[in-house]
Amino acid sequence: MTSVAFLVQRVGPYHHARFSAFAARRPGDLHVLEFRSNDTVYAWNPVEASGSYARIGVRDPIELAQALERIRPAVVVCTGYADPEVQAGATWAMRSGTPLVTCSDSTREDEPRSWAKEAFKRRVVGAFDAALVAGRRSRDYLSGLGLDAARCFQPWDVVDNVHFQNGVLAARLQPLPGAGARDLPSPYFLCVARFVGKKNLAALIRAYGAYRRDAGNAGWSLVLSGSGPLEGTLREQALAAGLADRVHFPGFVQYEGLPRLYGRAAAFVLPSLSDQWGLVVNEAMASGLPVVVSRRCGCAPELVVEGENGFGFDPEDETALAAALTRMATATPEERTRMGNRSRAIIAAFTPDAFAQGLDGALRCAAERKGARKPLATRAAVAVLARRYTR
Repeated sequence: MTSVAFLVQRVGPYHHARFSAFAARRPGDLHVLEFRSNDTVYAWNPVEASGSYARIGVRDPIELAQALERIRPAVVVCTGYADPEVQAGATWAMRSGTPLVTCSDSTREDEPRSWAKEAFKRRVVGAFDAALVAGRRSRDYLSGLGLDAARCFQPWDVVDNVHFQNGVLAARLQPLPGAGARDLPSPYFLCVARFVGKKNLAALIRAYGAYRRDAGNAGWSLVLSGSGPLEGTLREQALAAGLADRVHFPGFVQYEGLPRLYGRAAAFVLPSLSDQWGLVVNEAMASGLPVVVSRRCGCAPELVVEGENGFGFDPEDETALAAALTRMATATPEERTRMGNRSRAIIAAFTPDAFAQGLDGALRCAAERKGARKPLATRAAVAVLARRYTR
């Protein structure tokens, strides 16, 4: 096996860390085809460098297929199947007999599922020869759709732990003002998230208000970092609840500034109603923070050990969330230090190097099926999807 083509919407800082780790393991093998470099869902600064992997921008599905024809990779890797560009890549892979690997963190519970859609999805999943998954929930979901669990490797959802460990250490040794750290009180609960409905931030503010009523002036502050369509509503909610001086909105903090934000926090909280994984939990744990995490987050089974590195809760039970905040804030400093150290120990298994090893395993597994003809139902299902980019 030689070259690998990895199809991705946009190379963000997390992708770059993963790709760089894989490229260090397999120098010269990785070609990243970036098909939506101007995407603004996340307001990251552009990642300019590509290190030891080739990075190719494509403008549409047809151009992507042409790039694959030039590269002639031994394996094609994609994320999901919904993007027309991914469908073009899958079509090219099946026509050329090239093995296909998917990277997935979808779970059975992360959105409403219909029988008809799941039946169609089972046919599409038949196109994949192996997978790199986030954790047990995503593995179980793909397995339920027909992909043999033995062909599912992990982990997919990792961050550059060293970036956060070193950055937090620097912030704590010399906590100078800077991006994400200026004018924030201490101690504080930190939540980093997009300001959209499924992140459940309105419930977090209400639960935080209940916590403050019990804690009084000794209570911690709450820092909500991020951006999105609900920002104005959330600010108004905090103001109406009399929490304007306790709930802080530092805005979207770029990757380089995040360690300073984590470094001054006392604990991390993520209240999502639905979250395929929750990479910010990785960041917080790499930063040595105890965590309070919704049990609906895909990462919860792997990353949250109840009472050891934090607490889980039902995101629809605001009383339970308020109680978890109280429990965290009233723990002794020594107890929180132990929880933070446990976070670091747990997240040590989720690194870019672990990603590179898992991807390598998935590629080798997929390569065993080179030239295997996909079922007729699978080819038909992918063709139905692919018609959208040929019209």
